[in-house]
Amino acid sequence: MGERANLILGAAAGYTPDKIRLFVQSLARVGFRGRLVLFVYRGQMEAVQALVRERAPALDVALVPIRGIREHIKFLRSCYKRLFELVPAEQLPGLKRRMLRFQGMPHVSRYFHYEDYLRAHGEYTHVLLSDVRDVVFQDDPFRGVEQGLYLGMESQALTIATEPFDRDWMLDAYGETMLQRIGDRQVSCSGVTLGDAASMTAYIHQVLQEAMSLPFSKMKTRIYDQAFHNKLLHCGELGATSLCQPLQSLIATVGCLDASQFVLSNDGMLLNEDGQAVPIVHQYDRHPVLVSAFEARMPV
Repeated sequence: MGERANLILGAAAGYTPDKIRLFVQSLARVGFRGRLVLFVYRGQMEAVQALVRERAPALDVALVPIRGIREHIKFLRSCYKRLFELVPAEQLPGLKRRMLRFQGMPHVSRYFHYEDYLRAHGEYTHVLLSDVRDVVFQDDPFRGVEQGLYLGMESQALTIATEPFDRDWMLDAYGETMLQRIGDRQVSCSGVTLGDAASMTAYIHQVLQEAMSLPFSKMKTRIYDQAFHNKLLHCGELGATSLCQPLQSLIATVGCLDASQFVLSNDGMLLNEDGQAVPIVHQYDRHPVLVSAFEARMPV
């Protein structure tokens, strides 16, 4: 087996450095030896570079400048929107793709940037797509990761039909028939997904196919990435998958958990049920006890 080359991709466009400090600092703290790529607006470059120099100087970080409607003042945003309304997007799929990449909500448009980067950099063996505002690392996120996809699961007490946001996303994207088909399934969160490079490349392509299948007039304002993610998973359209249950695996998606379920080590690390530190903690910002613990470990 050849040497592993791990890559983390994250969309940080629009975030001030304080919003991504714990993400970057915690990754450096666990000794990550792969590459972190952050997609940012040009106006952010200097501030994010300063954050990395100060908090994670040994981390291999590449900042990729992107363009998006939200980097512009309100007047220009209005001009772009009016111009795009005149374009017959469904008749011009190539142009529709560029428009969605530029105007689409960041939850969806980031996948275009992920696809472009992986197409241009084929040297990586494993890839993690991660939210950056509400993720903290406590160990190497690729520890034990082999082939296939690793998907973060939300609370087992909730289903797509009973979690209000997921229910609405699924209904709006696919309609009542799809909700009836998979509404009783456990929610998987699209914010943290990882696996081998080939599986991740195929996954990104599938997400974008779903986005491109819906009208631009709708997609330009929707955050459907999680609806796409769960539809692909629960309709059996993904390849090999490992479902990462919270507090039982390498990903703890904790937003919908009760704080009484958390066990912290003496030095403020969130522990799995087996007593080991969770490598990737997602949605920690919903719980003041976790915010306090992580900020105490990595103070400003």
